[in-house]
Amino acid sequence: MNNNNRLKHTVPVNIEERDDCYRLTLYAAGFPEEDITLSVVADTLVIKGRADENKDELVAFIKQEYPVYGFERRLFLDNRVETDCISTRFSNGVLTVFLPKKSELSLQELQRQMDLAIPG
Repeated sequence: MNNNNRLKHTVPVNIEERDDCYRLTLYAAGFPEEDITLSVVADTLVIKGRADENKDELVAFIKQEYPVYGFERRLFLDNRVETDCISTRFSNGVLTVFLPKKSELSLQELQRQMDLAIPG
């Protein structure tokens, strides 16, 4: 069994919907905050983690359930998130990503707001 050729692994993720945002919680124990990157590519959130891979210390696992060298998770945003306003928090190996929802104004609500802003 040789798992050392596998560069990408997954880590556990929870996603919850709140009134104003989606909250993604990613469990990345053992990965320092500075080695975790987030990007949005083609309306997909990409989260990658990379750990120092010391070639002298490659381990031959009998069973591996947790990534040691790196991980990658992707989440299609379906045009529902204000991607310019994504924020994160990292504490004790847990990355929390706040994905603010795009506001969806109906035409009637937009007209009402315009009428209030521009009298007459």
